[in-house]
Amino acid sequence: MTQRLAVALVALLSSNALAQSVIATGGEAPYAASPPAAKSDRGPADQSGKMIDGRVGMVLGGSDVGDANGFSIGASGGLGYRIGDVTLRGTFDYYRVGDGSDEAMQRRGRAARIGAAARYSFANLGADSNAIADFWGELGAGYEHVDWMHGGVLDRPSVELALGFDFGGRGDRDRTGHRRGGGYYMAFRTFLAEAPAQPDAMATCGGPCDTATTPSRTDVTMFFDFGVHFGH
Repeated sequence: MTQRLAVALVALLSSNALAQSVIATGGEAPYAASPPAAKSDRGPADQSGKMIDGRVGMVLGGSDVGDANGFSIGASGGLGYRIGDVTLRGTFDYYRVGDGSDEAMQRRGRAARIGAAARYSFANLGADSNAIADFWGELGAGYEHVDWMHGGVLDRPSVELALGFDFGGRGDRDRTGHRRGGGYYMAFRTFLAEAPAQPDAMATCGGPCDTATTPSRTDVTMFFDFGVHFGH
């Protein structure tokens, strides 16, 4: 008899505890907690579009230093930091200056130019795309040092205007959310600088004209720049 009363008492206490648990959970039976979601190995998504941008290439075109102008070839490089559609970068160019090979005066030299530029992307596929296609324009300023082979140097500031196109691809994100990318670029670049003074220059007509003038004091150097770009 005593054992039956003990069993009944235990059953009654268990029923009361279950009822209280159901009431506390809003009328639903308790359940086991879900395991935490597994973390992805691909790292956090990077939506900021920030990256380091590097470039190495070759320039072909024509250089102007006063009345010495002709075909020019050289090398170019740059390193910058991109935030969204804007890139701030430093540039370096090394190229030939002087008269053309078909001219009687064979004045030859080398020029080195260091500068800074701001680039804006007019159209691109976005930072999350695996492919790179980017159409951009650039405005910058720099300082040019010309060293003539037979003696003499010229130092002067210059302004740069450029339009270009990048294409390539990007890899998967690392654990920090960054992606490595690279490919090729093509650009048309123009340097504008003040020509050296020519005190003895006289007004003349270099071709058919109705008004004689002295030579232009603006030198225009134009390059086709192409090479590889890489970033992280």
